[in-house]
Amino acid sequence: MREYKFRGWNAVGDNGWVYGDLVHNQKVTETGLEPRVMVGGYEVVPESVGICTGLKDENNEEVYEGDILQWGFRRYVCEFCEGSFVFRDLEDGKLILNAMVFHAHIVSNVYQNKELLDNE
Repeated sequence: MREYKFRGWNAVGDNGWVYGDLVHNQKVTETGLEPRVMVGGYEVVPESVGICTGLKDENNEEVYEGDILQWGFRRYVCEFCEGSFVFRDLEDGKLILNAMVFHAHIVSNVYQNKELLDNE
């Protein structure tokens, strides 16, 4: 059975990435119950959450949805599309097979570097 692992940016104190199970629940506030997203027991920024693809880059780092990888002079973003993970060229928008990930390295992610997507 495949192990599902998620990553999310810690919402409290800006303490970086946390890894683990994904949980949607509610927190009690002064105004009532509010939804929250948690990864590995930590509340995270919902739009930062990405699932582990099961692939590793050339440096043996796990690739997560939303990671930006560089292969030569080109950069690609890892996305989930029609039932599988694909890599979209940030310059021309073309999709390539995930086999390229073995020759690329992670340089960033879309949550921390939204400006890299502005070239589209």
